[in-house]
Amino acid sequence: MIDPGFNYRHLYYFWVVAQAGGVGRGAARLGVAPQTVSVQLQALERAIGVALLKPAGRALALTEAGEAVRRQADQIF
Repeated sequence: MIDPGFNYRHLYYFWVVAQAGGVGRGAARLGVAPQTVSVQLQALERAIGVALLKPAGRALALTEAGEAVRRQADQIF
């Protein structure tokens, strides 16, 4: 069940990070601090109950669920 705390800002921040390839680059595109983006991503993951990103060396990669959410976000945004 999706937590009522879910909102489109969380999804938008995730989508920008997925497009940019990382939290730092996504934050720069959004004009906010990386910590702000991290909080939004954590809120989205809590709301939908799955991890969307996983460590990949020094970067982050999308999980299988993250790929599915990114495809849906592509259609929305």
